[in-house]
Amino acid sequence: MRASGILLHITSLPGNCGVGTLGDVDGFIDFLRESKQTYWQVLPITPTDFVNSPYASPSAFAGNTLLIDSGELVRDGLLDEHTALCGSKARGNDYGYAVYHKDIILREAYSNFLKINPPADYSEFRSANHYWLPDYALFCAVKRHFNGKSWLEWDDESIRMRTPAALHKYRDLLEYEIGYIEFCQYIFDKQWRTFRTKLKANNIKIIGDIPIYVAYDSADVWAHSELFDLTKDRRPAWVAGVPPDYFSADGQLWGNPLYDWDAMKKQKYDWWLRRVAKCAELFDVLRIDHFRAFDSYYAIKYGEATARRGHWRKGIGYEFLKILQDSVPNLTIIAEDLGDIPQSVLDLRDKCGLAGMKVVQFAYDGNERNAFLPQNFNEHCVAYLGTHDNDTTVGWWNGLEAWQRDTVKRLSNVSGEHISLELIERLAESKADTVIYSLQDIAENGTEQRMNIPGTLGCWKYMAKKGDYSAEKYKWLLSLTERTNRTNNR
Repeated sequence: MRASGILLHITSLPGNCGVGTLGDVDGFIDFLRESKQTYWQVLPITPTDFVNSPYASPSAFAGNTLLIDSGELVRDGLLDEHTALCGSKARGNDYGYAVYHKDIILREAYSNFLKINPPADYSEFRSANHYWLPDYALFCAVKRHFNGKSWLEWDDESIRMRTPAALHKYRDLLEYEIGYIEFCQYIFDKQWRTFRTKLKANNIKIIGDIPIYVAYDSADVWAHSELFDLTKDRRPAWVAGVPPDYFSADGQLWGNPLYDWDAMKKQKYDWWLRRVAKCAELFDVLRIDHFRAFDSYYAIKYGEATARRGHWRKGIGYEFLKILQDSVPNLTIIAEDLGDIPQSVLDLRDKCGLAGMKVVQFAYDGNERNAFLPQNFNEHCVAYLGTHDNDTTVGWWNGLEAWQRDTVKRLSNVSGEHISLELIERLAESKADTVIYSLQDIAENGTEQRMNIPGTLGCWKYMAKKGDYSAEKYKWLLSLTERTNRTNNR
């Protein structure tokens, strides 16, 4: 089925809470419905790290509580309007403001929650999420107790090493904080379910995203250290990244601990199966970032300053992926297969029957057979002008030399006067079953609205303006969607 959608992370929705929240979604859902889009693609919705990256979360399972709508807490009787408004004064994207004020709001809501009889679905939520929730709540509570230090630097070795006595001690000592963390996750889950109901009512599917690795300073590594390639004192032995490439001359040193796949297999891949089962609750479609690591992954010795010195290792391969797919039959998976990819990765992707990705910004090397040119797409792919890691198309175009622009004009039959809109048209006209446009490209935004520059700090700050998805824009997109037979038929 031919379809299209828009990539826009929820934190980038215009609002006044520091970042976009689930209370800011209605206008954008209207835009998707009226322009007959099928998909809304988001970035990972897990908590962000200290530089606000959604790809380095302290949990592979928890939800990002910054997305919680304070207005819904008022309607639930857990907040008064005055308290809710204390976190609604930011202008533009401001994570510091969002973190500070959302904590105030949620602590007040939790205090009020303790005064009532918990609803039945609260205990049901805790029971359904028993695999990860108690460990995550304890992890966050202990981390706060030790002033935000990484778990390997906690002042009490016994809780670092998770001795039974220490676990019991800190669960008693930090009971209130643990309850608060679990409450926040319950509220996130409840509001996300409401969000999914809105999407379904408008016949819109959500595309989620997970990084293949998890952060070292995470509840997952602390609670399941036996599943990762760590030393005896639980430091990473080798870490993840990629060698020098299009994005970075030094490569990308991500620093995530690598999986111990033998240990994973002994546990019948339970951690991974539970992870994708959680994704199946949250999303209709799942993009797995850095899919190639299932075929082969890059290992860098812990302590290296860059990713230049590393080596490739054989990945877990088809046996695992078949088990993974069979465990979530209703979840469609997209394989992020970008970069310097060997044929073995493409063979693994195809053997699993997964759609890969095409990015038009990578197409213009002068080769008319380049697989990323829209006219060369096959049907079974998900195609973009650029992802969250690319510049906006206008910014990319402005950075090209004259001969490169001429190549784009010649190979894609565009004038360059409205380059992002023209290339969106080429994308929509292609054979690709699914095409995804970034909102920045629909709005013809420049580099200043870029979401991320891989390997650098200070990113993830993009916040849209309501005019970026105005009536004028929806009429243009609707016309294109109908002309290219990508309408979300009801």
